[in-house]
Amino acid sequence: MTTKWREVTSIECQQDFDDLLDVCIDIAAERISENWGLHPVAVVNDLSGGQRVLAPLQPEVGGASNAAMHEQLVHDLRAVAWDLRSYAIVSDVTGEKASGTYLEVLLEHREYAMRILVPYLMPDATTFDLGPTKASVGQRFLWG
Repeated sequence: MTTKWREVTSIECQQDFDDLLDVCIDIAAERISENWGLHPVAVVNDLSGGQRVLAPLQPEVGGASNAAMHEQLVHDLRAVAWDLRSYAIVSDVTGEKASGTYLEVLLEHREYAMRILVPYLMPDATTFDLGPTKASVGQRFLWG
């Protein structure tokens, strides 16, 4: 029998993950449609209930890889983990870890971590279509 994540997590964790996933999808849709690309971005919920978006600094020359920017975000989050309740990192993993066009959303709460893959299509500059999501237990970067 498979245990579902909602059966082993608190209401707070479930609400955080639902909200973070929605915010990440909105950010990704906006950035991909406006810039035709998405560098990793983090959305964090702090212990006081606030929410903010963090993006890694991008070098002026040459640019960093998505993996390097992801590592920088995790490093930055570790530095303030004591003040965070949960976070998500969204990135475009098209051509990296999956065939097709996919968003990867890494969600972590103090009690659980998930990885969500969301296939997407952009038939034109104003349409952002999502396919069925695939969820799995994620790697714990901050609270493991």
